[in-house]
Amino acid sequence: MAPIALAIALAPTGLHAQTRAETAAATLDTVEVLGGRRALADFPGAVTVLDGATLRAGQRQVSLSEALVRAPGITVLDRQNYAQDLQIQSRGFGARSTFGIRGIKLVVDGIPSSALDGQGQAAGFPLGALDRIEVLRGPLALQYGNAAGGTIVGHIALDGEPGAGVDGWVGEHDSHRLAAGLAGGSTDDAWRWRVLGSHFASAGERPHSAAERAQLDAVAQWSPTADRRLRLVLGGLSQPDTDDPLGLTRAQWQREPHGTDPAALLFDTRKRIDNRQLGLRWEDAYAPGRELWLGGYGIRRDVVQYLALPVVAQRAPSSAGGVIDLGRRSAGLDLGHRWSGTHGALAIGVEAGQLDEARRGYENFVADADGVQLGVRGRLRRDEDNRIRSREAYVIGDVRPAEHWNLLGAVRHSRLAFASDDHYQAPGNGDDSGRLDYDETAASLGVARAFTQGEVFASLGRGFETPTVTELAYRPDGGAGFNRDLQPARFDSAEVGARWRFASTNANVAAYRIDGSDEIVPADSRGGRASFANAGRTRREGIEAGLDARLGAQWSYALTLNWLRATFREDFSYRVVSGGSEQLRQVAAGNRIPGIPRADGYAELAWSSADTHTLIALEARASDRIATDDRNSDAAPGYARFALRLQWRARSPGWHGFVRIDNLFDRDYVGSVIVNEGNERYFEPGAGRAFTVGLGWTTGS
Repeated sequence: MAPIALAIALAPTGLHAQTRAETAAATLDTVEVLGGRRALADFPGAVTVLDGATLRAGQRQVSLSEALVRAPGITVLDRQNYAQDLQIQSRGFGARSTFGIRGIKLVVDGIPSSALDGQGQAAGFPLGALDRIEVLRGPLALQYGNAAGGTIVGHIALDGEPGAGVDGWVGEHDSHRLAAGLAGGSTDDAWRWRVLGSHFASAGERPHSAAERAQLDAVAQWSPTADRRLRLVLGGLSQPDTDDPLGLTRAQWQREPHGTDPAALLFDTRKRIDNRQLGLRWEDAYAPGRELWLGGYGIRRDVVQYLALPVVAQRAPSSAGGVIDLGRRSAGLDLGHRWSGTHGALAIGVEAGQLDEARRGYENFVADADGVQLGVRGRLRRDEDNRIRSREAYVIGDVRPAEHWNLLGAVRHSRLAFASDDHYQAPGNGDDSGRLDYDETAASLGVARAFTQGEVFASLGRGFETPTVTELAYRPDGGAGFNRDLQPARFDSAEVGARWRFASTNANVAAYRIDGSDEIVPADSRGGRASFANAGRTRREGIEAGLDARLGAQWSYALTLNWLRATFREDFSYRVVSGGSEQLRQVAAGNRIPGIPRADGYAELAWSSADTHTLIALEARASDRIATDDRNSDAAPGYARFALRLQWRARSPGWHGFVRIDNLFDRDYVGSVIVNEGNERYFEPGAGRAFTVGLGWTTGS
């Protein structure tokens, strides 16, 4: 392994610092939402808590797709394309995203991984350091604001024993990951800290799909008393030029299930990402039943992306070119107070943030006397500064009207101002400066009734999603300037459900219905660039269920099932440019919302030795077919695939390892679809059979 990779990976962190068993059990029986931590029995909504062991044991720790399959209501479509990140759906929200995470709020240890406009990146989750991930779905997740599908919150714990660790694995296609960490603190526990560094690289299964990622995360906490703490969070991610193999047409995929579109090679499509972030938070329980908090964060993100847009398309005066170069600087503040008593609690808070974006567009070619060179930065074609200002206030109240009953209500009001200052004017491309203001309110109410071994709950709410900067950046009709016609989407949501917790069994089920208006959908996507439009009314009706249990002392199993009917409820149309001419695209009521499988699930059967030092598990993932576009003209076929994993822990302290065989039977399948891809390159191939071998060592284990 390259010396530089080893140096980065050996940066300190608490990779596998062990937590006490009783602390872990208490963690899994609580959920932390805005306004404080609550017992799971008191939370009247769908939520799944995944502990650190689930995130890491026998896993590659490269993406959230490895663990989120265990959360009901969540569908993770792995593009096998690190230039575009995962596609994570929550109850069907997020399927429209052509890159990154949309429709789901992402938060890691108090720092948002979702920008103020709602666009998020899952790559920033430090899986090797997280103590747990909480996955909130349904109306009560709307209390986090600008997202309709839910919220995924990662927490880094500092209550484990001091220690050090190193983990690494090697796999197919020259893939490898190395990580190392340290955790420690002062003798009186007033100071505690944890650092994790990792390096991942892969040549990629498809031609032109190589990737590399280095990540460093650190947390430090000072607790002068048991009721006060100051927490500092640092994070950095560097992902140099990452190849983008693009999607395939049906004919291309059937001919070569792991192929690459020639345009990706012709234009050398790729992306570079650099992300730095800092967060600081003070919490003070200054009196019985009184707590205040003040937090702030700053994020710097730089992205350069080379697209596969034809030269002829870029010659139009209104073209923004085929190279995107953007730099984002964002900062935010969070101030809140919580009062709690015997019969309930009340929390109020305000949040303010600002995002400044410098967006440049260049041609992805250079023409001279020797000809045309593709895949290089050419002339400037776009130059604008964008700014988002966000001001939000929320109120969250708990009421316990009687024994075993709990009510939870939340209201959040958001004001979002988007302004664009256009510095590029040329013949045929005028001044496209302007501003848009959004003023939205989200509200939710839920009730839970606890029993001896579980609870039942019901909740309803109204939420919203404003357009992101990227969704506003390009008009479907090909015209210059940002998309002023794009409106916020609004959703009315309701759910009922139940959870059971027995000695060796955990089960949950929820049914829901979500009615939307003005839903934001992809109008067109070509060569990595997408434009968006508003659809009419939509509806999502679904059932989700999860079960994990033991069969005797050595056997266990887990099961997650999702069924969702997502449809357009009325006809709608929008104009797009295709083949150099403008066309009216009409979508009929009753069509399935593309990108969403009607059914999918995960199952696992595991055996462990009597001394718990060895575990063997068979995993299965299955999905129904997925419509590729609004008109439902094509669909990715359904599939079932299996994986086998072996975990072991040596009797001598510290050593552990794993072996994985993913896609055990080497099934050809479509891992994800690019919704409404204008060239019908809808299909992103899934990975074939892959072997992975990992080895690690930690102190204190």
